[in-house]
Amino acid sequence: MNNKDIHVVFGNSAKGLFIQSKKFDLDAIQLICLEDALNLGPICDLDSVEEIKKRSNWWSKVFDDPEKMGEEKTFTLINKDVETIKRVVANYTNEKIYLWTGLVASEIISTARLLYHLQPLNNHIHLFDFSKFSMKNVRGEVIHPECLSVTDLCRVDDVEKHFRILTEEELLKFRQLWEKVKSENFLLWIKENGRIVEKDETYFDSFLLSYCSSEFQHPARVIGHTLYDADFNVGDSFLNYRLKQLILMGKVAYHGELKEMRHYKVRLPK
Repeated sequence: MNNKDIHVVFGNSAKGLFIQSKKFDLDAIQLICLEDALNLGPICDLDSVEEIKKRSNWWSKVFDDPEKMGEEKTFTLINKDVETIKRVVANYTNEKIYLWTGLVASEIISTARLLYHLQPLNNHIHLFDFSKFSMKNVRGEVIHPECLSVTDLCRVDDVEKHFRILTEEELLKFRQLWEKVKSENFLLWIKENGRIVEKDETYFDSFLLSYCSSEFQHPARVIGHTLYDADFNVGDSFLNYRLKQLILMGKVAYHGELKEMRHYKVRLPK
């Protein structure tokens, strides 16, 4: 591209923490941010506008907010990652790549798509090893963040020492993962026992139902507990969508407006 090292982060929160830490001279590197959570929804590759449209349509239904996140807005966000990867691939000239891939399904699958199309030399790929990473928080307690978006990078000394070179076998596994994900028709992928596995879209419905009671409560309580049980494999928007689907199926009662979490309350039917 321009012989500057490439750093790949996932999501705006991670990008903000990366920049805020001032650990790297932004003029001396190329910072790439991928935002699309590929473990949820119909998968799209780089060469199909129809797949992107199908994915954006699904996400607009999940967000259920035409003004803020309608099909046009979701299409733009999804296509942004597609165009970013196309640009990186087109201009790549074997620069070193530093992947800030966390131990979460969305980042692992996004990494798989990037490496599948980039086809870099394996000794040029460096991975931040969150599996062995620990740090101290503000209270001096040792913690083990699983991704950059929950890591206070300002408190991490010698950031470079936490990277390791990706092995040829690992690089192959990433590419095989993308082939699997894009070829199978699943709307949900999670990290389970160290592996990325497919699940039905309804997988977390039983978790949501288990936290509903006979008394009305705000969905945020139900969703918050489920997020923890789900090991944050999915976000609150998806769980709010599933909770509303349970309401439409008559498995959960509600009062209020079925919009964002603050607009309604839920309980089990009597």
